[in-house]
Order: sequence, then C-alpha cells, then structure tokens
Amino acid sequence: MSLHKLSVCILFGGRSAEHEISILSATAILRNLDRDRFVPQPVYINREGMWRSVTEKEMQNPDADSLQRGNFQPILPWQCNGRGLPPADICFPVLHGPNGEDGRVPALLELAGMPFVGAGSLGSALAMDKGVAKQLFRAAGIDTPDFLIFTRNRSDEIRQQVCEHLDWPVFVKPCNLGSSVGISKVKAPAELAAAVDLAFRHDSRIIVERGITGREIEVAVMGNDRLEVSLPGELTPHNEFYDYADKYIDGKTSFTIPAELDENTAEKIRDLAARAFRCLYLAGLSRVDFFLEQPGGRILVNEINTMPGFTEISMFPKLFILKGYTFQTLVTRLLEYGLERHRRRGDQR
Repeated sequence: MSLHKLSVCILFGGRSAEHEISILSATAILRNLDRDRFVPQPVYINREGMWRSVTEKEMQNPDADSLQRGNFQPILPWQCNGRGLPPADICFPVLHGPNGEDGRVPALLELAGMPFVGAGSLGSALAMDKGVAKQLFRAAGIDTPDFLIFTRNRSDEIRQQVCEHLDWPVFVKPCNLGSSVGISKVKAPAELAAAVDLAFRHDSRIIVERGITGREIEVAVMGNDRLEVSLPGELTPHNEFYDYADKYIDGKTSFTIPAELDENTAEKIRDLAARAFRCLYLAGLSRVDFFLEQPGGRILVNEINTMPGFTEISMFPKLFILKGYTFQTLVTRLLEYGLERHRRRGDQR
C-alpha cells in the first residue's frame, strides 16, 4: 500500500520589508521538500495582502514582479466571493516580520484548525514586540541590555530619562518591526530626537536600549516540549550594526560557524537559548540572538526571531546542518514538529 503524501501549503511573500527574503526562503523549502512524503502547494501573498496559489513552474525563478501576475483574492471570507485556496494538510508560513511573524497568520491558522510550522499566535506576538519580550526576559532572570520603553514622542522627557538611566551609545528601535528598519545608533544626546522621530514613524511604541560592546552570537532552537539546540554561531557586522543595507544589499557581514567559544561559554549560551525560547512560549523553531559582552564575558539575550531566514545560506539551517541535518531532513523535522503540536493541542480539547 502506498504511503499517503501530505500536502504542504508553503505560505510566503507578505506585507513586510522582508518580502523578497520570504520568496527566497520559500524557494529553498520547495526545492528541498521530501517528495516521497509531501506535495507542495505554494501560496503567495503580495505586498497589498492579496493571496493566490502559484505553480511549481512559477517558483523556478520567482521574484516579486513575476509573482504579481495572476488572479489574486482577499483572504477574508466575506470578500473572496466563494473562491477558496486549495486544501492542505499543514502550512509552512515562511513569512518574516510584521503581518506574519508577529502572530497574525498563526492566529488565522489556529482559527482554521490547520497544523502549521512555528510558534503559535501568543509566542509569535510576544517575540515580535521587543519591549514585551525584554520585560519577560527580565522577569525570568535572563540578562538583556538595559532598556526603556516609550509610548509618546515627548523628546525632552525621553532625553531626560535616557540620560538618567542609560549609558551612551544607545539604540533606538520601533517595538514591533523587523529587518532593522527604523533603528538608529545614537552616540550623544544631540542625536536622540531625530532617532526617536524615525522610530515613531514606524510604530506607536519604541524602545531605547543601551549599546553593548562585544560579540554577536546566534543559536538555532527547534522543537516543542523537548528542544534541539544548535551550537552557537557568530556574526561580525561590516557596519556599526547589522543594519538593513548589510542584511539585504551589501551582504558584507562575516559569519563564523560554529563560533570560537570555550566549551563552558558555549553551553551557557545554549542553555540560555532554551530558557529564552520557553520564556516566550515558543514552539517549532526560532533563532535566539545574543551579545557576549567584552570585557567581562556577560551573556545577554538580545531578541528572538520566530521565523528566521530559511535559505541555504541562512544562519538557522546552517547551524542545524552542522549538527548532522541536511536541508531536506531539517524541513521534514520542522513539519513533523508542527504536526506533533497540532495533535497534542487536539488531545487537550
């Protein structure tokens, strides 16, 4: 008797600055899907939030312009005129940043009762909000850079609070945004107002945090109740910090995999990665980003990405390939975790 193949909705694109990276991630997943077990059903979301199914032929050399051709539909049931998307057994929502990674799409999939890869709506939203995530880290006794959160653009008040409670330089960030968009490094009080204005243009809440001198370390985590934690990797930004241009245009940041760390430090970082993952009620996969402060060696959690870049050259796959996975077996494992979590949720009803 032949094995029943599961259909996998690979959901990609989306309304964020990481639209093109999502296309690359989806293409890599499609290319490495185990065809003995799974049948792909790619679904593209354009920048306007409209959805459509795409063929494998269209995915051979996709870009945002070519994918725009075709018949799109809104996802809302009262707007789609009865035209639904093809059914699937599980969804891999490889959406990076707002309107995807922030919990909105996981919530939609939870409402639909569809198994999916990655964190649920609560964990996704908590991790996406830098201020809330850091408050939870602090409550759990996990070191993170000192920070302040502001909800109103009152420049004099913000300047006074930052000068009193933080050391220079500081980073000013929107609370809910990815890809380093709207982030500024501020070295002196005179530069603060412009950075605050920029961050508030992207979000109604901003975070100002103390800049850390040290090494930038990343760890990949996957699983549900039982976690698999990679060895740490290290990135060395070409610019003053790993900004949008370096991530997506210049590409001059260098990576060391695994990071050159003593065994004790590496194990402490891996343990903290698992604690941070559980602290935000995550599941499926995440990349946990750290600072290793120099001098002193203090380990601080910076943030967690619940759907990190997923191309063959992205840090998350490369860290698990180091542990003996292939790209294909890694994709399969993540799909298995999604199915496992869905079954367990069903058992609890």
